[in-house]
Amino acid sequence: MSAMKEVEEADKKWLCMLFGIPYEAKYQGTGTGSAIHVYNEEGEEVLTYTGGVGWQEKETKAESQVHSALKMTYYEAFSEARKALNSEEKTGSVGENIILQDNFDMKA
Repeated sequence: MSAMKEVEEADKKWLCMLFGIPYEAKYQGTGTGSAIHVYNEEGEEVLTYTGGVGWQEKETKAESQVHSALKMTYYEAFSEARKALNSEEKTGSVGENIILQDNFDMKA
């Protein structure tokens, strides 16, 4: 086995020890252009290290789906609140720069 191949195998062993299995890490390049890529059990890249930037997390497909659901839920709640506020403005229950809150609950 060549010296470079031994170094690559040792690098892979250390990366797997650092990140644990089922994660897989790959070392790419040489010198200042080198990088480490860490993949989860589905093969998605979740973490990258480069000398110039450092560690960068990458969002998985599952995380993207959760974030999309959270954004949609927030947007729907915001839209409903905005509609309620606009309907109060049209009926005249909003004073000058003051919003009247007739249904304010101190216990909540």
